[in-house]
Amino acid sequence: MVKIIKVDPLAPDPSIIKEASLLIKRGGVVAFPTETLYGLGANALCEKSISKVFQIKGRTDKKPLPILIDRKESLYKYVTSVPEKAKRLIENFWPGVLTIIFNASSNLPLLLTGNTGKIGIRISRNIIAQQLVKQTGIPITATSANISGHKGCKTALEVYEALGYNVDLIIDDGETKGISGSTIVDGTLNPVIIIREGILRFEELKEYL
Repeated sequence: MVKIIKVDPLAPDPSIIKEASLLIKRGGVVAFPTETLYGLGANALCEKSISKVFQIKGRTDKKPLPILIDRKESLYKYVTSVPEKAKRLIENFWPGVLTIIFNASSNLPLLLTGNTGKIGIRISRNIIAQQLVKQTGIPITATSANISGHKGCKTALEVYEALGYNVDLIIDDGETKGISGSTIVDGTLNPVIIIREGILRFEELKEYL
């Protein structure tokens, strides 16, 4: 039976974050809140865990899974380079709702990148997401907690109804404020291209592109 734990969104119990992080490190999948929608967190360095996320979502493994990292300095472990325009975006929008696509380093499994050689990365400003990544000590997947092609989930109940017992734990901090996912830009291209306009609008980005 999936476990659902209610937490304080501003001051989550450290023992709950620790429990969730241990689950992820042991190969489990945790649904957690972000500032956009609920996401599915799994060990982004473990192919078995990544495969489990694809299975839960019914998502083709040809589509990469985005990841969350704990701090800007960690970025250089997982990408081959950080272009100057991407650096400007990072300085102005991280932590936040902007996912930037980079050329992936060999430290990341090919399955995670969908064999594209590219990876979408961001740092969340949601306290629970931040603490979960930090406690886990490794990047975690951040794909939306839903069946592929269906609408994203804004509450723990919606996650449960969509995914049932396929996840190991759902961290419930109430309803998220997002009506869509993060905005995605491809930082490997020149000029930088917006792949998906989410909560962060084009008007807010264009002066940095």
